[in-house]
Amino acid sequence: MSDAAYIMIKQNEYMRKFRQAEATNPLQAKPLAVLGIKPSRIFRRMEDKAIFLPGRTPDTYYMDTNAAEDFIEARRRRAFFLLLLVLAVAVVLFFLGRR
Repeated sequence: MSDAAYIMIKQNEYMRKFRQAEATNPLQAKPLAVLGIKPSRIFRRMEDKAIFLPGRTPDTYYMDTNAAEDFIEARRRRAFFLLLLVLAVAVVLFFLGRR
């Protein structure tokens, strides 16, 4: 499995755990240990993007659902444009190979 695929799987897993625990607002923030999440580099990067925010009590977190949806949409857009780029390169190589 590639590193990118692993990162996406972990990101999805983290967001799913927050949703299942209903930790989606400051009042329902939960400690990472309760959610079964280790504060990994992947989690910290998502925290930097304001997907996971600190709760009102120390060492608790909740997921900003709007930020999570924006994050997923941006990831889809990047994948779509990457696919278009690969397709364009394939078309160019096809026509160059026919010479």
